[in-house]
Amino acid sequence: MKLYHLNKIVFRFRNNAERFFGGLTSNTLDAPRNAFLNQHGRIIATFDQVKIGDDEFLIVVEPFVLEALMRHVKKFLMLNKTIAGQTSLNVYFDLDGAYVAGSDEYKIAQKTGQMIITPKELAANVSDEEFTFFRLKNNIPVQGLDYTDELLLNIDEYEHVSYTKGCFLGQEPIAKVHNRSKPTWKLVARYQDELTEDEKAKMTSKMRDTQSGKILGFVFIKNQASIL
Repeated sequence: MKLYHLNKIVFRFRNNAERFFGGLTSNTLDAPRNAFLNQHGRIIATFDQVKIGDDEFLIVVEPFVLEALMRHVKKFLMLNKTIAGQTSLNVYFDLDGAYVAGSDEYKIAQKTGQMIITPKELAANVSDEEFTFFRLKNNIPVQGLDYTDELLLNIDEYEHVSYTKGCFLGQEPIAKVHNRSKPTWKLVARYQDELTEDEKAKMTSKMRDTQSGKILGFVFIKNQASIL
């Protein structure tokens, strides 16, 4: 079993939580990932989510977004009378998906493996370097490290958004880009020798692939599909 301890914050939302998320976030509540956006469709926070009870949810965010996120949702929480609180739960990434969650634990499916939310302190046995390489190979960028407040569709056109859920803050620019063109930029994992000098300077999460000997990292590249 391969476990990596994630430095993430878990929030619990309850009391009219479904209504709160429904009008303010870009994806449906049965999806594993979601996002808070501003009116221009730019990212406030991307997050993982799981329903844990009747109208009660946990969301997992990077510490990087905490101040901006709380500032963004404060008035909406009051309007909906929704209660949000930071928990002391731990978050782990189970790389091979072998961990069996107990009754007081929750799991969220990932592109590969699963995220584990637990009150327990588990024995993490994956190094920072190993997890970074895993993220690069499986296209798992991190907000605050590989992207910040870009247009949501520059990160991924489908993972954090539903085009059928109805109105949400930032929906108009998201729908316009999706329906009329394509995102101008896209975040991808690329080897350094595939990039221009300008792109090389903007790479993040860079590390050497021990098999090829090449430097691999995340980078925003021009999306050719957007050029009509």
